Amino acid sequence: MMNTDHRFDPFGWLANYFPETLLHRVIPAGMSVVLALFLVMRVQEYPLFSLKPLWLVETLLFAALMAAFILRTIPRERSCGVREIIIPLAASLLPFALLRSPPVPWVTASRPLLVGIFWWMTAATSLTVWGIWTLRHAFSITVEARSLVTGGPYRFVRHPVYLGEILAATGVAVLRFSLVNSLLLALFVFLQLRRARWEEAKLTRNFPEYLAFAARSPWFWS
Repeated sequence: MMNTDHRFDPFGWLANYFPETLLHRVIPAGMSVVLALFLVMRVQEYPLFSLKPLWLVETLLFAALMAAFILRTIPRERSCGVREIIIPLAASLLPFALLRSPPVPWVTASRPLLVGIFWWMTAATSLTVWGIWTLRHAFSITVEARSLVTGGPYRFVRHPVYLGEILAATGVAVLRFSLVNSLLLALFVFLQLRRARWEEAKLTRNFPEYLAFAARSPWFWS
């Protein structure tokens, strides 16, 4: 089942010139190469991390994303339109904007608070990694429907990847506290919640059993 929204459809435009099966291979391969470069950079940053478990889970995050792009299946209903492509991509990049502000002295001066934030980020990123690995065959950054995943952390919350990202971003925003970062965090949370709703609508269209799953697995907090 293909999306009929042609207002913004880069994949559809490319499909006019290249076979779709080829595009479904080339796009994940390209993303895997980009993620491999980030993975190499993260490995080289090992000495910079005072809390090595945080380095480990952030490194595993890039590895899990690479695996997801390599292993994911062709979507039943692909993404199309600004809401399903541009907004999710922007939301995925938004946490990196938090890094533009430096760590604040009242956090770095308190060793227990700093370590506590690092462990908070470690736990949150672990949840994200677990969710991506469980989701791998159905993974997508944009709003798509591939297969219904109900195991792993999805037994406890319907959007563990987004929840982990929100919690990790909150830790970064506290570490690098500023008015701008507070606004960026609020925007990030809003976009993640909207993405979740858009994805649920698409999953419900493609998998009628999703409603039964949603009834027994909490959304984010209830």
